[in-house]
Amino acid sequence: MQNFIQKVLPRGFLIVNGAIYGVLAALFVVTPRVWFANLGIELIDEMGYTELQTMYVGMMGSLAAFSLMAVSFRGMLEPALVLFLLSYAALAAVRSWGIFFEGLFDDFTLRLLYAELLSAALALVSLLGHRRGNPGSH
Repeated sequence: MQNFIQKVLPRGFLIVNGAIYGVLAALFVVTPRVWFANLGIELIDEMGYTELQTMYVGMMGSLAAFSLMAVSFRGMLEPALVLFLLSYAALAAVRSWGIFFEGLFDDFTLRLLYAELLSAALALVSLLGHRRGNPGSH
């Protein structure tokens, strides 16, 4: 089990995240209005969709590329795991604020929060496993 956490989990985590973010970026290119509607985003101006698409596609595409590059280049593995840990923790914190303090949520939002918390935990375990298996890497 320890070998799995040290060797397989960090790269597996990044491959899965790279694939997920790549697919999501593609979906926001192909059917942006559907996905923005799923998120409860309705804009009154077409320019707003362009701006949201720029952020969603640009950020998700960049995360997908960085994640997959980190699997290939050893020196990028730890920084990618740290980035995903911080990203998921921040997403979960902001989403939690909206849910618990502002009371703004639905079933989809709760599922996103659970996914973000699970992803942050997996990023942490992956990072710790990587560091334990590579003592001189940090």
